[in-house]
Amino acid sequence: MPSVTQRLRDPDINPCLSESDASTRCLDENNYDRERCSTYFLRILS
Repeated sequence: MPSVTQRLRDPDINPCLSESDASTRCLDENNYDRERCSTYFLRILS
């Protein structure tokens, strides 16, 4: 894994890691329909 990617996966550097993973998973499951995943995006911004 490249060092930049590894740093972004570090919860100490990226405190929103679990929210980011959840929003990406939602997009994957819903064929990248951002409307269906808006709840996840709002969590990241809060």
